[in-house]
Amino acid sequence: MSIIDIKQTEKVKVFLRLLDNQENIEVACSKAGLKVQITKDFLSL
Repeated sequence: MSIIDIKQTEKVKVFLRLLDNQENIEVACSKAGLKVQITKDFLSL
């Protein structure tokens, strides 16, 4: 299964788990299949 076949909510769960495991935002976004700038903008709200 490719990362593009996974639902957005699952990508966010992976992202949060990676952050919890001390990954930095850029690496966590990359591994979870999320766009870095959009994620940073969302988190700054």
